[in-house]
Amino acid sequence: MANGFGAEVTMAKLQLICDDILNLQGDGLVCPAHKHLIRGRGLSAQIYDRAGKALVSECLQQPECAVGEARLTGAPGLAVSYLLHTVTPQWSSGDQWGAEAVAQLRCCYRSVLALARAHGMRRLLFPALGAGTNRFPHQIAAHQGLEVLREAQDDFETLTVCLHSPAALAEWRQVDARFFGRR
Repeated sequence: MANGFGAEVTMAKLQLICDDILNLQGDGLVCPAHKHLIRGRGLSAQIYDRAGKALVSECLQQPECAVGEARLTGAPGLAVSYLLHTVTPQWSSGDQWGAEAVAQLRCCYRSVLALARAHGMRRLLFPALGAGTNRFPHQIAAHQGLEVLREAQDDFETLTVCLHSPAALAEWRQVDARFFGRR
């Protein structure tokens, strides 16, 4: 689209896919993290297994990471240049702490995006933050994640949310269509 000055303005492509996130290419891959940046469960374990001792060594040099914050490391053995580690909140079944967990999940996305901007990243890969071992329902995780990603999409070339199953992809697409008008 032209901006009136003869230059092209490109909008980020926010895409939802189902694939193996570890085989995708980009500038940065978001890794759900433990506060001490040690090997966790789920996707975190897969990333650490693939990246090996070089990642462990680099993570030992990082300060503790609180829920909602993000840290940057290299990504040895992966198809991306960087890992953006973020500590996601634990879903507590929507009890009295549910609103706090939702706000913290949004902070995870915002912290990752700020770190990516600061390091000139243009293509980011996101898992369904919080919806894995931390048990956020996909509908809630999708709404929070998509809202924050849509706010930031003009700053990036591509923002890819890679889901681990066709069912999860369907839920994210349903939320996207219902709340953001994308089909």
